[in-house]
Amino acid sequence: MPSITTPLQLTAAAALLQNQGLEPFPPGLATAIQTFNATTLISNLAAAVSFYKSQTFATATTLNSLLSMGNTVCPTLGNSIPVSPLGTYTYLNTEYLVNYLGTVDGSTLDPSGFSNLIEQTCAAYLGNGDLGRFSQGFMAVQSYIASTNNYINSSVNSNQYLGPTFVNMDDLVTGSITSVSTDLESFGVDLDKQGELWNTAKLDLYGTPAGLLQQISARAGIQRQTVPALQNVMLAMGMTTTDIENLITDNRIGVFNPTGITNNEFDRAQRLAYNAFTMISGDALVQILDILDVTTPNITGLEQLLDPVKTFPLSYPSLRAPGAVGPVPIFDANGSVNSSIAPIVNSYLPAATGCDELSKIIPPADAVANKAIQVALQQINNIPNVSLPDLAQAVLGAVNNPWQVTNAYLPNDLVSTGAPVPVYYRATQEVPAGTDINNTAYWTPTTLGGLSTMSGLPLIQAQTTPVDTSVTDYFANSVATGTGPDGTITTYDVPGLALDADDFAARLTDAADTIDGLGTGLDDLSQIYVDMLSAANNAAMITLIANANAEIASIGSVHPAQVATMNTDWVYMANLMNLSSRYTTEASIDYFNLQSGDKNSVYGFVQNLPRYGLLTANGDAAEFLINLADTAILGGQAVVGAMREGRNQARLESNGIYNANQVPSDAEVEPIPVVLPVN
Repeated sequence: MPSITTPLQLTAAAALLQNQGLEPFPPGLATAIQTFNATTLISNLAAAVSFYKSQTFATATTLNSLLSMGNTVCPTLGNSIPVSPLGTYTYLNTEYLVNYLGTVDGSTLDPSGFSNLIEQTCAAYLGNGDLGRFSQGFMAVQSYIASTNNYINSSVNSNQYLGPTFVNMDDLVTGSITSVSTDLESFGVDLDKQGELWNTAKLDLYGTPAGLLQQISARAGIQRQTVPALQNVMLAMGMTTTDIENLITDNRIGVFNPTGITNNEFDRAQRLAYNAFTMISGDALVQILDILDVTTPNITGLEQLLDPVKTFPLSYPSLRAPGAVGPVPIFDANGSVNSSIAPIVNSYLPAATGCDELSKIIPPADAVANKAIQVALQQINNIPNVSLPDLAQAVLGAVNNPWQVTNAYLPNDLVSTGAPVPVYYRATQEVPAGTDINNTAYWTPTTLGGLSTMSGLPLIQAQTTPVDTSVTDYFANSVATGTGPDGTITTYDVPGLALDADDFAARLTDAADTIDGLGTGLDDLSQIYVDMLSAANNAAMITLIANANAEIASIGSVHPAQVATMNTDWVYMANLMNLSSRYTTEASIDYFNLQSGDKNSVYGFVQNLPRYGLLTANGDAAEFLINLADTAILGGQAVVGAMREGRNQARLESNGIYNANQVPSDAEVEPIPVVLPVN
C-alpha cells in the first residue's frame, strides 16, 4: 500500500501527540490579563462574582446582571461585554451569558468577567494544552473558511465573470444549447435522426458540399475518393479525381497547407459537387444515408442534406443565431429564411462575405441558414469535441432504437416508436419477440431525461444577470464579513487570539493603566464590590448591582476622557471576539467542549499539513501555523517543514517530477541497498 506520511509528517506527529510543537499561551497576553485582573477594582469585582456563585440564593438572572454591570456606559469597570449604544455583540453574549448555575452545562467557561473570557477563549483555541483538541478545532475552522469563502468569492465573481456572456438562465444552464433552439424536444429528435451527418470539429464546413463529402468518405472508410455511385456521378458532371480528392482531403491553401488550392478553386469544385448531389436518389441515396446513420424522413435527394428545412423538419422554426442583443430567429414565421439575418451571421464569420460565398455554391436561402446554424452551434460549449449523436443524447436523452415487434428485448432495453416525435418505452422484463408495445406487462412508457430549462420559474427566467443583486448584496453584507479580500474570512479572523494577532495585550494593559490612573475616583465603586461580599440574599445583591451601575454612570460623567479610552479598548476587543464567536457558531464548533485526548484528529491535522502549506495568502493557514509553530524544537520545525514540503510537491508534480518522499506504511520492508548487487 502506498504511504500517506513523509519523514517530516512523522516527526511532526510524534511531537503533536506529546502536546509539543506549537507555541503555548501568548506570554504577553497572559501578563496583560493578570495585570488587569490584579487592579484593586477588578480583583474586588472578581471576589464578588465568586462569592455570589457560591451562594444558595444565587440565580442565573442575577448572575448575568452581575456580569453585565456597566455594559452600556463603561463595561471595563464592570469587566463586562459591551451592549448598545456601545455595540451589539449577540454571539459573544450568547456564548457567555448563559445559566452557569444549572447542572447541565458542558462548557468549561468560568464566568468571572470579560478578561477571563478572553483568557479562556485563547486557551480553548490552543486546545487547553491538548493538541488533539487544537487539531479538532483547527481542521473544522479550515473547512468552514474554505466553504464560506467559496461562496463569497463566487458571489463577487458571478456577474463579473459570467455577466459579459450572459443572455438568460436557460442558456447558462444548458451550455448555450437553448440559444440554438427554443424547442429542445424537437431539436433533439432532429439531431438524433441526423446521425453522423456533420463533423462538429469542422463547423466551418457545416452545410457545405465539401463537409458532406468528407463525412461520407470518413464514415465509409474511404480515402481520397467517395462511394462509387457518387464518385461516378461527380466524374460524369465534369469533376476530376483531383477535384474530388481536394474536397475530401480539405486541400485548401492556408498557413499549415501552403501548397493547397485557392478558395476560389475549392469553391468551384464544391459547386460541381452540389450539381452531382442533385443527381443522387434511390438506392444510391439510401446507401449514403445508411453510411451516415441518417434516418431523417422525407429525404429524396442528396442535396436535401444541405437544406436545414429538410434536416430539421421539426425544429427549424425554433432555430436561432447569435445577435448583438440576443439570439435572432433564423426562419420567419412563414418558414422562409429571415431576410435580415445574413449581415448578423457574417459578423460572426472569419470573412464578412461568408453567407455570400456559400450562396454561390448552394441555393442562397440554404447558404444563409446553414451559416446561421454554424455560428449558432459554435456558441455551444466544447462543441468541436462533441459529436452530433452525443449532442442529441445531451439535448433529448434520445436513443435511435426504433421498436420492432419481431425483435426480442432484454430488461431495461429502451425503444422508440411513433413519428414525428417519438415516444420511448422501457422493457420491465425480458420481452419475447412478437410482444406488442402496449402490453404493460412488458413495456412501460418512459422519459429519457434530456435538458431542462427554467420553464415555470418566471423569476429565474426574468433575470438579466447571472445572479440577482439581492443575492450578491446578501453575501456582501451578511457573509463577507472577514478581513480578507472582498470580505473573505482568514484563519486569523477565527482563532487569531491564539497568537494574540490583534494585540489584546496592549488593550488590556491600557485599560489597567487607565483604571490605576483614576485612583480614588474609583473608591466608591470598589467599595460597592466589597460590600457585595456581605450580601445576605438575592435582593441585597440586586440592590448593590443597581448601585454599581449608578456609580459607573457617575464616573462616566465625571471622567469622560478616561471612560472613552477604556471604551475604545473594550469595544475593539469585543468586536473581534464577537466576530470570532460568530464564525465558530456558524461552523458548529464548540471550542469549550472539544474531545480531549483525540489522537485521530492529530493524525488528520498532520495529513493536512501539506495542503495547509498551499494556503499562503495573507492571514491564511500557512502563515498562521508558521507563527504558531514552536521552531525551537524538532517537532515544531517539522510542522513548518511539512508545509514547505507540500508546496514543493505541488510544484514538482505540476512539472512532471516524481518525488519519492513517502515512507512505506506496509509491514516491515527491506531497506533499499545503497549499491545494487550485480548478478
